[in-house]
Amino acid sequence: MGTADCQNPYYSANTIASAELDFPDKNQPDEAAASNLVAKVLRFGSSLWRFIRPYSMTQPFTASICLFARVLVENRQLFQWSLLFKAFLGLISVVLAFVYLNGINQIFDVEIDRINKPYLPLPAGDFSLKQAWSVTIFSVIFSVSTGLLILRLMNADLITTCLYGVWVLAATLYSVPPFRVKRDPVLTAILLSLSSICNYIGVLYATITSLGLPFQWSPPNVFIVTYSTLFLSVIFLIKDIPDIEGDTKYNIRTFAAQFGPKKIAFLGTSIILLTYAGAIVAAIYMPQAFKSYIMLPAHSIFALWLLFEARKLEKANYVMEASTNFYQFLWKLLMLELLLFPFI
Repeated sequence: MGTADCQNPYYSANTIASAELDFPDKNQPDEAAASNLVAKVLRFGSSLWRFIRPYSMTQPFTASICLFARVLVENRQLFQWSLLFKAFLGLISVVLAFVYLNGINQIFDVEIDRINKPYLPLPAGDFSLKQAWSVTIFSVIFSVSTGLLILRLMNADLITTCLYGVWVLAATLYSVPPFRVKRDPVLTAILLSLSSICNYIGVLYATITSLGLPFQWSPPNVFIVTYSTLFLSVIFLIKDIPDIEGDTKYNIRTFAAQFGPKKIAFLGTSIILLTYAGAIVAAIYMPQAFKSYIMLPAHSIFALWLLFEARKLEKANYVMEASTNFYQFLWKLLMLELLLFPFI
């Protein structure tokens, strides 16, 4: 190479450009690996989120807050800021138990869900059974045991702890073989109703006793426990309408599979309308316990809205999409009732 060539600016520029082309950036493989790792983590996180199904915890979360708020409204003079800390711990114990319950239900329903809910991570293949079991076993160790530990830290008495344990046990028996109570519609109705009663009474009892008061069945408490138990029983009936095909194939004899969606939807709608009628009657005949100016218009509107949605379901001939929408609508109605409870 001559001295003139080395001093040629075009030669130098071309040489540098060629060198850059001939020797790729050594950081590129590392960047690609990092990008791939981030994508895997995000994909796993999305699948885990869908497996845990945190949106299913909205109802018990809201119920716990509203029941707690109602007790405080009735006993304002006993309020202490430390109660909010205890309430927060109680909410954590409820949420942690739901992580376990959602996981165990999906694992034992994976074959049915391939037909009824193919979008869930297990039937969709986004989550393996090994991963699902790992998460669920971890939640058994962490969620349930931590929940009981939290109750202990709250100085919860034996009754509160037993109600919590019965609630978790009942939901477990619903899904897990050899019990798998969901195969029997009568036992399912009894077990799920028991589970909901334990949940609501447990929150009310824990809140009232944390104030140093004896537990009493006030008219509002009787109303919300009775109303919620009947309403949840209807929801558990209606939820089986979109799942008729898969339940029938795997010999899960739900009421919807045996009697058909039309009869079950009519039965469920009738029961809820009766609860609204009962709420209106209670407001009229027990003005000292309930605020009629809230109870009467609210439950009249709820009843009319329910009839409108039931009519839409009938016109849609109870197809899966319409049945699912109606099922989700019932959850909204229950949430509205819970949000109304502290003010009635």
